[in-house]
Amino acid sequence: MARRKLQKRAFHEIDRGMLGGMLFAARKQRRLTQEDVAYTIERDRPWLSDVETGKITHVSDDDLAALGNVLRLPQDELMRARDRTTARTYAAAAATTAQRRLCPTCGRANAPDASFCSNCGTRMPSEITCPDCARQNPADANFCNSCGRQLGSGVAV
Repeated sequence: MARRKLQKRAFHEIDRGMLGGMLFAARKQRRLTQEDVAYTIERDRPWLSDVETGKITHVSDDDLAALGNVLRLPQDELMRARDRTTARTYAAAAATTAQRRLCPTCGRANAPDASFCSNCGTRMPSEITCPDCARQNPADANFCNSCGRQLGSGVAV
């Protein structure tokens, strides 16, 4: 079976959040590379990339001060951007944990850790099969561990 290659997000599809967007724009405006900025603030380039792309949302006050100095951005604006980005991330995480698994028999929404359907008593599956690669995944998985396909058919919000 051919393995599906994971696609990187297109440049315009990256949701940087307020902090990541602010840092990215300032760095580009000053024509600095991620490596330049990361070296100056004694961090590594992947860390800065993760902050700019919204993968890391909480940045310490010390790191914000260092970034502000290098990119000539006011620390209070960076702190507000960080706090808004972090709050949005926590809200998204709360929505994800509120997801319910659907019963394969009656379609009723159940708690993510339910062993049996609260409506019909059917045993809830412990694993689900990926429709693309046919690999087994934990029933509460959002994405296939093998090919990366989104697994959403058994989950309701």
